[in-house]
Amino acid sequence: MQEADEEGFYFGAKLADVPANKGLRVRINRKEIALFKVKADKTRVYAMSNKCSHQGTSLAGGDIEDLDGHMCVRCPGHGIQFNLRNGKSLQDPKLYKQKVYNVKKKEDEIWVKLD
Repeated sequence: MQEADEEGFYFGAKLADVPANKGLRVRINRKEIALFKVKADKTRVYAMSNKCSHQGTSLAGGDIEDLDGHMCVRCPGHGIQFNLRNGKSLQDPKLYKQKVYNVKKKEDEIWVKLD
């Protein structure tokens, strides 16, 4: 088990290990999490549960899309799109939702709060 920092965040990955506008699957204390790095005017990082709530497919392999100003990941299994900020599906937000996690960047690292 990993140790949390003083704010309750756990190391996820080096920022350079997450491809731009793509995802990376990581395991933090037995939780499978998809980390996403979105490059636009500035680099933003997101974390959500890796297994799609629709079919269980790994979301880390999905495409990142900007849909009307909302950064989303498209599930590679059946195409459902999830908002990276709140985890809600664009197709049916009441039925399909992903757990999202708070993230922070510490120098060149991504840290995730498991709450």
